[in-house]
Amino acid sequence: MDRKTAEKNLSLPLSALKGVGQRRSALLEKLGLRTVEDMLYLFPRRYEDRRSVKKITELVPGAPAVVYATVCGVDVRPLPGRGRRLITCRLSDGSGFLDAVWFNRRGLENTLAKDTPVALYGTPSLRSSVFEMTEPEFEVVKDKGEKSPFAGIVPVYPSTEGLPQKWFRGIARALVEQYHNQAEEELPSCLIEKNALMPISRAIYEMHMPESPESWKEARRRLAYGELFTLQLTLAASRKERAESSAVLLKRGALFEAMTASLPFSLTASQRRVIDEIFADGASGRPISRLIQGDVGSGKTLVAIAFAAGLCDSGAQCAVLAPTEVLAEQLHAQTAKYLAPLGVGCALIKSQLPARERRAVLSGAADGSLSVVTGTQALLSDEIKFKNLGAVIIDEQQRFGVRQRARLLKSGAKPHLIMMSATPIPRTMALTLYGDLDISVIEDKPAGRAPVETRIIGRDQLAKLLRFIAAEILSGGRVYWICPRVEEDDGSDLPAAVKRFEWLEKKLPPVKMSLIHGQMESADKEAAIAGFRSGLSQLLVGTTVLEVGVDVPEATVIVIESPERYGLSQLHQLRGRVGRGTRRGLCVLLSLLPEDNERLRIFASTNDGFEIAKADLELRGAGEITGTAQHGLARFRVADLQKDYLLAETARDDAREFLEKEGLEALPCAMREKIAAMRAEELS
Repeated sequence: MDRKTAEKNLSLPLSALKGVGQRRSALLEKLGLRTVEDMLYLFPRRYEDRRSVKKITELVPGAPAVVYATVCGVDVRPLPGRGRRLITCRLSDGSGFLDAVWFNRRGLENTLAKDTPVALYGTPSLRSSVFEMTEPEFEVVKDKGEKSPFAGIVPVYPSTEGLPQKWFRGIARALVEQYHNQAEEELPSCLIEKNALMPISRAIYEMHMPESPESWKEARRRLAYGELFTLQLTLAASRKERAESSAVLLKRGALFEAMTASLPFSLTASQRRVIDEIFADGASGRPISRLIQGDVGSGKTLVAIAFAAGLCDSGAQCAVLAPTEVLAEQLHAQTAKYLAPLGVGCALIKSQLPARERRAVLSGAADGSLSVVTGTQALLSDEIKFKNLGAVIIDEQQRFGVRQRARLLKSGAKPHLIMMSATPIPRTMALTLYGDLDISVIEDKPAGRAPVETRIIGRDQLAKLLRFIAAEILSGGRVYWICPRVEEDDGSDLPAAVKRFEWLEKKLPPVKMSLIHGQMESADKEAAIAGFRSGLSQLLVGTTVLEVGVDVPEATVIVIESPERYGLSQLHQLRGRVGRGTRRGLCVLLSLLPEDNERLRIFASTNDGFEIAKADLELRGAGEITGTAQHGLARFRVADLQKDYLLAETARDDAREFLEKEGLEALPCAMREKIAAMRAEELS
């Protein structure tokens, strides 16, 4: 069959298929299913192994099983409520009796006439010495030698109300049988042969109707490899394109030397190494593309400022992008602290900047008088133009999508790119997600930083906690108190920041405190942070708006309410708000279930961000840790970076080798189109 005919068949709307209709097609669309091709690539979320058929006497309570039996009789009883009824069908296979129970099934007694042979699948329970299945699946067996259509390894699809599994399974099976051979092969034949992969058509068939667990594993491996290879080839192509262009030469000039000499402390060995790596990249005249990973408080910002100083030595400008105004203000303050005294023009741009100040920033960026401009989404505005943008620094990069990154990179010829993250990602995963970047890791923290202890307590210890906080503040410490929500919600037992603030004001009247959350005006948030930083307030109540960007060395305690609501990596970010000075820090997890939470015990046992990220990955998956849609993971139907890390390494090596030896033009047409679409989407 030619390619055009296959494409036409696979693009057939599901609404046009027999047995679907408008109502069901609308429900399918809720699942993102519009065409035949969509259905082929909607893989089961799990499978039920129904290969083992049991006699009734062999059933085990709680263990799902397939049973072949004959109807002995059906009893229908009305239940309270209009039209409600209970249908009980007594069956026998000669070894014993089984009762199958259904609720409100119209006409079922006609289908299950006496002596009708049926196959059932369900979970048995034992009631009065008779096995019982509630709402089992069943099929009438028309031929005693016939195998039940739902026996074997049976797929269970993601579905929605109004689309029963039985119907969903039937339509999926019919479409797969008819159209799987029309799926176009995307991988080069040399890689299929090299990695002993099954053809795409066979893989699709086996995912929907596996012959055995082994054949399913091979099908899954084929599809996962294809997804990983596509991502890696796209990243490798982007990396190669940037490597073939030119950028501002980076040098350690007078500004760099003056900035580093002005530091009141010594850089750590890791900071010096990462700075060396960055400047070695920049000396080549090619655009830097580097991810700096470092735990909370490891000094990534200082490395970025040193890079910015070197860039200013070359006469270029630098844009610093942050995900929140709180973090942008913090970065601007630190940048200005070290660079402004050296004559470097530094400015902050944000959404609610007064018009006059905004015009000044726009003018300074355009005429080059501002060398470092820090901001949030406002930096992505079309109205900001740089005279000579030489670099883009992105902090907390996992919070930005590839499109946002691309918009800034288009602002200069080929600006250098430095991305920073305090959310550690295991190296194998980082190499897969950021295949277009070089990776630097800051392992150690500045000398003199105090350790942070973590304790898990229950609500019954609130009074004791308040006494401790009062004493801590009296001795010169400051305290964060984090709540999962801003306002109270009827029926929820989750604490809200506003209510907790009012409660704490009553309980600790001598303590000066302030409130911060995402719904406040920027000026009010700035005032709350400034007051806490200066010591005008000693207790800051807020939400996770405080997760990043607040650096107050005097803060010694952070209380996190309902820590069960957060991922471990997010808890680690919050914990990083304390222990930034010379005094010991304390993180208090105020839990509803202090004695019964393994996650929290794991978190409390270590301060190592990479260990925590590994545990978080195992508990929540890659998408939750890294920001799924931002790295191509949203396109992963099958691949799992935790399970498939070895396959990911193979795909990465294959992609780079293929691009180097063969080039994109040697790819099958379908793969070329997919990669072009992915790159266009990133740049749109």
